[in-house]
Amino acid sequence: MIGGIALIVPTLAIIAVSALIVKIATIALTMTGMDSKGARFQALSAFTGTGFTTKDAESVVKHDMRRRIIMVLMVLGNARSEEHTS
Repeated sequence: MIGGIALIVPTLAIIAVSALIVKIATIALTMTGMDSKGARFQALSAFTGTGFTTKDAESVVKHDMRRRIIMVLMVLGNARSEEHTS
C-alpha cells in the first residue's frame, strides 16, 4: 500500500504543477490580447509540444511577448517530459 502512495503523490504533484504552469501561461497570453480559448490551446500545445496550427502559430511568432511565453513553456514542457523518462 505504501509503495502505491509513493508513486501516486509525485504523479499528482506533477499534474498539479503542470496545470498551474499552463494556467499562468494562459493568463499571460490573454494579457497580450489573445482570446482565452486560443490562449489556453496555445499554452497547452506549447507545454506538451503538440497541436500548433499555422494561423495560431503565426499570431504567436509575430508577437514578441507571446513568443517569449511560448518559448518558456516549451522548455518547461521538455523538462517535465525528461523528468518522467529518467
